[in-house]
Amino acid sequence: MGPEGKWLVHPLRLVLRRLQDLCFPRGFRGFATDSPSVGSMVRVLEGHVCAGRCRACFRPSRSPRSVFRPSSSAALRHCKSLHGVSRTAGGAHLAHQSTRGSRNWAIACCHTFPSLERVMYLTNSSTPSFGTSHTYMGAVYEEFERELARLRTQFADDPRREIIRLFLLALEREELVSVGYRESLIERRLASMPIPDDVKELIRHALVWIWKDEEMHTIYIRGAILKIGGFRLRTQAFLTQAAGGLGGWASSVMQHSRWSRAPLSRLIASTVTFFGRVVGKVPKDVRQFLQFGPFRNFCQFNVDAEKTAAACWNRIAELAESQPDLDPHLLRDFRRVAEDEGRHEQVFAVLAAALADDDRLAEGETVARLLDKIREVGDEFLPRSQRRISDVENPIGSGQPVHVLCSDTRADKRSLFRRLLEESQLREAISQRAAFLGRPVGELTVAVKPTFMLGYHRKDPSPVTDPELIDDLASYLGEIGSGEVVLIEGPNIYDRFFHNRAVHDVARYWGLNSNAYRIVDSADEQVPHSYRRGMAQYTIARSWRDADFRISFPKIRSHPIEIALLSVGNVEWVGGRCDEYLFLERQADRTTAIMMLLDEFPPHFAILDGFENTPDGLVGMMGCREPKHLQRFYAGADALSVDTVALKHLGVKRPQESSILRMAGHWFGGCSDDIGIQGEDGPIDDWRGPQSNELRALLSIMAYPVYVMGSGRGAVFVPEMDEQAFPMIEREGIFLKLKRRAVRRLLGLRIPITQKTAER
Repeated sequence: MGPEGKWLVHPLRLVLRRLQDLCFPRGFRGFATDSPSVGSMVRVLEGHVCAGRCRACFRPSRSPRSVFRPSSSAALRHCKSLHGVSRTAGGAHLAHQSTRGSRNWAIACCHTFPSLERVMYLTNSSTPSFGTSHTYMGAVYEEFERELARLRTQFADDPRREIIRLFLLALEREELVSVGYRESLIERRLASMPIPDDVKELIRHALVWIWKDEEMHTIYIRGAILKIGGFRLRTQAFLTQAAGGLGGWASSVMQHSRWSRAPLSRLIASTVTFFGRVVGKVPKDVRQFLQFGPFRNFCQFNVDAEKTAAACWNRIAELAESQPDLDPHLLRDFRRVAEDEGRHEQVFAVLAAALADDDRLAEGETVARLLDKIREVGDEFLPRSQRRISDVENPIGSGQPVHVLCSDTRADKRSLFRRLLEESQLREAISQRAAFLGRPVGELTVAVKPTFMLGYHRKDPSPVTDPELIDDLASYLGEIGSGEVVLIEGPNIYDRFFHNRAVHDVARYWGLNSNAYRIVDSADEQVPHSYRRGMAQYTIARSWRDADFRISFPKIRSHPIEIALLSVGNVEWVGGRCDEYLFLERQADRTTAIMMLLDEFPPHFAILDGFENTPDGLVGMMGCREPKHLQRFYAGADALSVDTVALKHLGVKRPQESSILRMAGHWFGGCSDDIGIQGEDGPIDDWRGPQSNELRALLSIMAYPVYVMGSGRGAVFVPEMDEQAFPMIEREGIFLKLKRRAVRRLLGLRIPITQKTAER
């Protein structure tokens, strides 16, 4: 090439070099190899190929769809005789063998430009071929180790800044994988795989639990950042999380969706991935995995990805040890997350070894062997049916029958409730529990969790479990010979704004003063506890922990997010305060906090009060201007089954629409469609849920983000409190008063005019 053309070649060479940096794995340098026997680099633009010895092999292509093409079949045969070149279906590959014979290097170049990320850097392969997925495992981890070393050097004198940088790095990564592992995507991919259904269920549950783990890690690290940072760091955290979520969605589409099945999603994901490369957000060693391939490849890649996550969290824990003023809970949490990531790595390794490249079980692999391998990592990665747990120990998710009784007249309330307690076999459940513990029934302590702390005015008893029924339950427990009965409740956010909102004060207000039970304020009994699963909850009420038999006994109440708040969600206040898991700086969701309690301190029986003054509407759990009289009771040993049946009777076709029940399905095995129902099995007609019309449905969607970010930490969302019994802590300003009135009017949160209105 003459000097007059070099002014064109130089910028083009720079562009090509940039494309190499963007699209090719680390270690790739031009369309030749780094093998010592090859010699000089290929000068593609000048036509030099094969170490400069054969100009006839390849030439630049003028076609926009082909990067390089063979110049002629004769030249290809000539090159093959010299260097070992062969055509493949995807384009061409070139193999050079080292003169030492110790290593073969191959470069497979995809024929289509949009799939340049499919260019592979193959090592230790004697007969490479295009289209076969080879993984260069360890490269991602090695690159991350170099990044950790760089940060260690950069912030050697300021470990707190290094911690913050690692927090942001961890946040982006956790959000990326929590989106990339999402349940709906994994289920679609598994449905297309030619493996037995029981294997699909094993893989699905293992990956769903990893997904929930990663979601918990995301919320935890975001909350940690928001607690320590100002406006700038908070903004950076939200942007980082958004970038991670976008990247996770794009990568999951690239890995699990074909162009023929999801062309629009693939187009958007390809665009996102391309810009990610341009700005350097897609590591070079990751690019080769951003393609649809065998599910085994996805698992193999995530072995390396989880290993990098564990390294990041271990480094955070190492730095935290050097900071004596940090909360000791943080160090334990960092170690726990690192251990979680290590278990995820083991699960992905098990799955990768169990699958072949055609998405079938590998030769010699069986369902039993796969189950045993996953069990060695942890029972939580297995479906409930495969765990070593008895229904007496933890009945949540066991699918036991549900008893439903109803009446045509309100006069039958107490007699019908007594009949429910007998027919639902509460006595037998307590006896079985006593036998399991090896103690007589008379020595068992029974803890009952009703709901009355959201009660705000005697004119509206709708949010409160009927006090008469609470007394009747305690009397029945005494009749069958059980030991002490403890009535346990916890404070809610109302005590931030009103006096006399302690549990004993509110219990007296509602006439809960029987000698048949002892009232306990869970806030006064919090003791430290290390939970096996979950994040950011560290205590439990002593009475609930030590109880030998636990009963959840709430009122049926509508809820804008859960559709109805029932027996599973009723346990949320026996651990940390509810507002610790609601607002932006939370380090765990309320659903996670509830599941942690259910996992280690579950109710052994559930009763739902839906007889009279049952609140419906948008925010029935706070109160209702016109409560309904459903005249029904529900009871059963499995709280999840009880709630599932009740939701179906309330007109909810998919109980998983409730976030609490959906999460319980992930933790404890799901909502079965074939739960046995003893008694009434018909719908409840006179019920208007939070999604009964378009306006309510829209408000339900907006409810959670508005409450979290626009409620003044709950100050705006309070009912018309009985201020004679519960006076305000601070004087209500004019603007706060106007906002509260507007919210009450919008939500229909008004006191019934008279007691007759509440009883109508």
